[in-house]
Amino acid sequence: MKQLALTLGLVLSLGWALCGQVAPPSFLCVTNDTLIWETPGNNCGAFNAYIVYASQQLNGPYSVLATITDPNQGRYFHQNAGMSTWYYYLESDYNCPGEPVLQSDTLDNRIPEPGLLETVSVNGADVEVSWTPSPSPEVVAYIISRNVPGQGTTILDTVYSGNFFLDSQASPGQRSETYFLEAIDACGNKSLVAAPHNTILLSTEASGPCDRSISLSWNLYQNWPGGIANHEIWVSRDGGSPERAATIDGNATSYLFQNADEGVEYCFTVKALQRDADVSAASNEVCLSVDVVQAVRTLVATNATVTDGGGVRLDWLWNANAEITDVSVLRSDNNSNFEVVNSSAPQQPLMEDNTYTDGQGNPETGVLYYQVRTRDACGEEVSSNVVGTIFLRATAQSGVNALRWTPYLNALGTVQDYSLYRLESGGTPVLVNTFSPNTLQGTDEVNLADPNQIRACYYVEARALVATNDTIEVEAVSRSNTACAEQEAKIFIPNAFSPNEDGRNDAFLPYLQFGSPSDYLMVIYDRWGNQLFSSKDISDGWDGKSKGTRVPVGLYVYYIRIEQANGTVIERNGEISLLR
Repeated sequence: MKQLALTLGLVLSLGWALCGQVAPPSFLCVTNDTLIWETPGNNCGAFNAYIVYASQQLNGPYSVLATITDPNQGRYFHQNAGMSTWYYYLESDYNCPGEPVLQSDTLDNRIPEPGLLETVSVNGADVEVSWTPSPSPEVVAYIISRNVPGQGTTILDTVYSGNFFLDSQASPGQRSETYFLEAIDACGNKSLVAAPHNTILLSTEASGPCDRSISLSWNLYQNWPGGIANHEIWVSRDGGSPERAATIDGNATSYLFQNADEGVEYCFTVKALQRDADVSAASNEVCLSVDVVQAVRTLVATNATVTDGGGVRLDWLWNANAEITDVSVLRSDNNSNFEVVNSSAPQQPLMEDNTYTDGQGNPETGVLYYQVRTRDACGEEVSSNVVGTIFLRATAQSGVNALRWTPYLNALGTVQDYSLYRLESGGTPVLVNTFSPNTLQGTDEVNLADPNQIRACYYVEARALVATNDTIEVEAVSRSNTACAEQEAKIFIPNAFSPNEDGRNDAFLPYLQFGSPSDYLMVIYDRWGNQLFSSKDISDGWDGKSKGTRVPVGLYVYYIRIEQANGTVIERNGEISLLR
């Protein structure tokens, strides 16, 4: 130890001499009122003396305590120091005119100030010990000690360089290790022992299969000046990178890790963070696997869409490792008061993607809402988000069919666009238009000269992206019900006819510009209200006879009722002239 100090003193003295300065003695320490130093190596001129200055105040004033004329003398005994605190520094007196005279460090006759433990932190099977340096300039090393059960406090090492020590002989996974720090000077004077710090010992305990949790408990880290700001719980899964699972209060000594999975090795570490400082201390790492009933962790209803057959297909996702005993599909027509429409044990093995087709709901009358509910082997129930069908309405206006629809219904979905389709003869869909996500209506022009366009049927498809978790989206296409619009028929009724059996205008009947009625009635009366003729076939006209006998020329009364396929009823009445 002394040889190290001597070497440092010679190097410093040589450096000062080469710089054209008068170097002081290298002031090492004060022990038993004796000042000890290493002599300098000044070569700028002849040696005169070493001058010792002393004061009982750190900031002075200082006065000459002694003048040492022996160039080889390396110590001085301050006879009258007594029990008082004294401060000293040294200068060299050489015959070096014009050269600046430097002063040594200022030391006192007290023991060194201790360094302060900063943190003792577990890293694997080792403990990393770090500290802040002592403010005493005479300190040359630090003594690291640890409390060893059955042996008391044992010195581990003396550190001469740096402020860090790695203890590879500790057992931080079995007990909370306690460490002590002392500062020492070149004279062997030791500081007081700094406040000890202890490692955090973490222990864990797995719960029952249905609780799916792991209990963590630990001791508090001791003797940080500001105390503990908070604790961070870190966990890795199956050897993966640790992730922070929670941040909790600095006074907490326990934490419940929930939703543990079967067959996963969890490794936990607790990290304490010092208040008002960028300092932390980690516990030992504890690894374990748990035996649990696999819960439903993901249950996402992705879509509800109307099928070609008029039913509703419901799609959903769940985690395929869940131990589900029962799955139910629920339906509502008002987004409340859901009723179970199907309940059964799921097919094994479970698949991630699932579907069910509801043939009992009627999507033609309004929106239908759906939800999936599961029960696991522990009796715990989980419900999915709600999804709904799109309800389309079609209204015939003059030469135009107006379409309106309800929005795509899924809180986890984002609509990309809507597409409107018209069903041509044979059920072939033709794209009418594609609309933005915020558009819920459209129109389709009708060619009234084309009888095939008088009645048109439509459906809407929404294309959406559904978020199944924070990072994964799936595409869903939801189809609405089929809605039809029928333009009102144009009826032309002649005001006279001549039933002469000459092939021209021989029968009285109305003519439709387009369309064919779903229900039809025509009745003919004479002027006294007697019924002469009736027909329910629009192609069957009145031939001017009643009960096979030709009626006289004159005015007769007709009543015509036509009901279209969309339920529209058209009624006409008036007089018709019968001519011969």
